[in-house]
Amino acid sequence: MMKTSTQKTRRTFLKAGLSLATAVAVTGWQQQANSKMAEPVLGELRGRFIYDGTPPERKRLKVDKDVDCCGKYDIRDESLMVGPEQGLANVFVYVRTRGIPIPEGLADRWPKRVTLDNHECIFKPHCMAIWYPVQEYYIVNSDPIAQNVAFNPLGDLPANIILAPAPGNNTDAVWRFRRSQTEPVLIVCNYHPWESAYILPRDNPFFAISDSSGNFAIPNLPLGEWEFQIWQERVRQLDLPNAPRGRLVVQIKPGINDLGTIVVSPEHLKVVA
Repeated sequence: MMKTSTQKTRRTFLKAGLSLATAVAVTGWQQQANSKMAEPVLGELRGRFIYDGTPPERKRLKVDKDVDCCGKYDIRDESLMVGPEQGLANVFVYVRTRGIPIPEGLADRWPKRVTLDNHECIFKPHCMAIWYPVQEYYIVNSDPIAQNVAFNPLGDLPANIILAPAPGNNTDAVWRFRRSQTEPVLIVCNYHPWESAYILPRDNPFFAISDSSGNFAIPNLPLGEWEFQIWQERVRQLDLPNAPRGRLVVQIKPGINDLGTIVVSPEHLKVVA
C-alpha cells in the first residue's frame, strides 16, 4: 500500500512539474511574441545627390585677421562641395511635417552632444543638425588664437560666444537651443569674417546631411506620409523638378525607402560658369 501511494505521489508530482514547465514555456513564448509585436515597424529614407556638371574651382577666401596663424591655411569657399564622384555634400534633408511621432526609447540611444570645432581658422563641420531637446551643442576652440561663435536663431536666444586661445582655460562652451527652426541657422565669427557654418535645431531626430559622396539616410521613421524639406545654403530651399521649393512628400513604408539618385544641376544651385 505504501509503495502504491508513493508511485501515485510521484506521478502527481511529475504531472504538476510538467504542467508548470509547459505553462512557463508558453508564458515565455507569449511574452516574446508580445514583445516582438510591440516593437514599432519603422522605415528609413535614403538617397544620393549628384551634381550634374563640372563644379567651379572653390574660391580662396580673404584672410586678413590673425594672419600669422590663419594665413598658413588654404581656406576656401564651402558653399558648393562636390566629391570626386560628383556627390553633392552638405544638403540638408529633414521632415517638415509637424507632430511626427518619435519611437519610444529613441532618445535614450541618441548621442547626447553635437560638436562644433574652431580648427585651422574655420568651423568644423560646416553643416550640422541637432535634436535640441536631447542634445547639447558643444563648442570648442582648437586654435592658438581667440575665436568667436555667433548665431541668431529665429525666436530663440542669440549667441555671441568668445573662446580663449588653446590650449588653456575658457576654450569651450555649451549651448542649449530652445526652439525648433524651419531652416538651418547661419553661424559666423565676428573676429574672422571668412568663417561660416550652419546648424539646424529640430524638435525631432528626423534629419540628415549628405556626405562627401552625396549620400544621406534618415532612419527610425514612423510609417505614413510625411513631407520633407531639401535645403542647400546657396539657394536655401532647393527647387527641383520633383520637389518644388525643395518640398517632397514621401509615403514611408517598412524598411528601406530609396529615392535613388537625385540630380542637381548648376542651374538649380545658381552656379555661374
